[in-house]
Amino acid sequence: MALIGKNNHESVLREDASLFQVQETKTEKQKWKEMSWKQKLQYFRDYYFFKCLLCCFAAVLVFSFVWNALKPKKEQVLSAAVVHNFLAPEEKTKLEQHISKLLITDMEKQELRINDSLPDGYETDTKLTAYISAREVDLIITTETKFRELARTGCFENLEETMPEFSEKNKSFLFYAEGYLEESDIQQEDASETCNAYGISLGESDLFSGIWHAGKPAVAGIIQGSRNKENARRTLEELFFQ
Repeated sequence: MALIGKNNHESVLREDASLFQVQETKTEKQKWKEMSWKQKLQYFRDYYFFKCLLCCFAAVLVFSFVWNALKPKKEQVLSAAVVHNFLAPEEKTKLEQHISKLLITDMEKQELRINDSLPDGYETDTKLTAYISAREVDLIITTETKFRELARTGCFENLEETMPEFSEKNKSFLFYAEGYLEESDIQQEDASETCNAYGISLGESDLFSGIWHAGKPAVAGIIQGSRNKENARRTLEELFFQ
C-alpha cells in the first residue's frame, strides 16, 4: 500500500520500503560471526592492532620499571672517577678487569664503577660536587691542575695519615697540595705549611700511564668520607705498583 502525503498525493514509496524499516543494531560479536576470516583479519588490523601494540609497549615499560625497582642491587665495592680525561673502551675494560680481580669476590653480587664521562666544564664540576656530597665516589684520578683545585675544597684524605706505611715507602711520589684554608690560615705568611700529601702521582704506574692521554700527569686521591675507603687504599697501591 502506497503512503499518502500532506497534500493527499500518493507517495511512490510503499509502507514496506526498506527506508522505513527499523534498522537492527548488530553487536560486535554478531558482526564478527558474520565475517569471513579475511574480513576478520582486516577488521582486527583496522580497529585493534594499534591498541594492542600500545598495550604491549605499556606493559613492557611497567615490567621494566618494577623489575629494576625490585631486583636485588649489587654491592658496589668501589666507585672511581676519571676527571678531565677519558679512557678508550678497551682500556677502561682492562682497568676494570684488573681492579675487579683485586676487590671482587662474587661477580653475581658485587660490582665496581669507573666513571670517565667527566670532561672539563661547568657541568662536570656540578656533577662531581654532587657525587662527593652524596658519598658516591671513593677515588678520583685527574690532572695535577684539577687535583690542586679539588684539594682546596678539603675533599681528599691526607695519605700520610690514611696510608702511613705506604706513604713512608713512597714519599718521593706523594703529591702535595694546599687543602681547605680557614680564614685564620689565610693570614699565615708561610702558606706551604698548609700543604699535605693528598694524592700520589701515577706517572710511574705501568698500568695507568699507558692509558692516560691528558697532557699533564695523572694524580689520584682518596675522598674523605668514602664508603669504601679500604678498597680505595688497595686500589691506589695497585695502580702505583703495577
